Amino acid sequence: MISKRKIREFARNFGIDIIKYNSDTRGIDSYHDIFQIINCEKPMVFDIGANTGQTIYNFKKIFKNCTINSFEPSPSTFEILKKNSSTIENVQIWNSGIGSSISTLMLNENSGSDMSSFLELGNEGWGEIKNKTEVAVTTIDQFCQEQNIEIIDVLKIDTQGYELEVFKGAVNSMLENKIGLLYFEVTFIDMYKGLPSFSTLYDFATNHGFELIAIYPIKYKNNKAGWTDVLFKHKNYK
Repeated sequence: MISKRKIREFARNFGIDIIKYNSDTRGIDSYHDIFQIINCEKPMVFDIGANTGQTIYNFKKIFKNCTINSFEPSPSTFEILKKNSSTIENVQIWNSGIGSSISTLMLNENSGSDMSSFLELGNEGWGEIKNKTEVAVTTIDQFCQEQNIEIIDVLKIDTQGYELEVFKGAVNSMLENKIGLLYFEVTFIDMYKGLPSFSTLYDFATNHGFELIAIYPIKYKNNKAGWTDVLFKHKNYK
């Protein structure tokens, strides 16, 4: 009989690791962790920076009956998102950016759509800006007020360096205990000009009632820590 250790060593030759999950295991698979924490069958998910719908697919795998509001500011990427999500139930998509105030902003549309940002590329960014597009921007607080949304179980943010501005536009929702989990990307290298540090995002989250649950495996670039995802939970969220 082949031992578990041998199987694991064999898998690692292909860049695959085999890990046994315990009930208290955290920090390996973000969607596993979110599934373990969320205590309802029909959670409300906000997908900020939806790109072409990757997050929709991932959340629908673990919460078949969840409601998802997905926001994508790029008009061209939004059309792909619309097509990819057209047959999925309980998904609403919005061609809008999310920030700290209601406004219009210039979106730097990158040759790699998942690199598009309201920020300029930094010294360690990649791709090239193919277009600058003026897009409408709203806030989490304003959107929830307009749509009569009382709870966001998961606020997922992947806005390529614009996460702090999204936080600022959700302060009232945070203070009113309307957001359960924050699931967002943090960047450690100079990918965009003026992007917030991890410590800045950490301080903002913890100062508004959130506790760090997990830091996921770091992606590396040029032998340096590049970026990763993190998960926070509001201390009053059940």
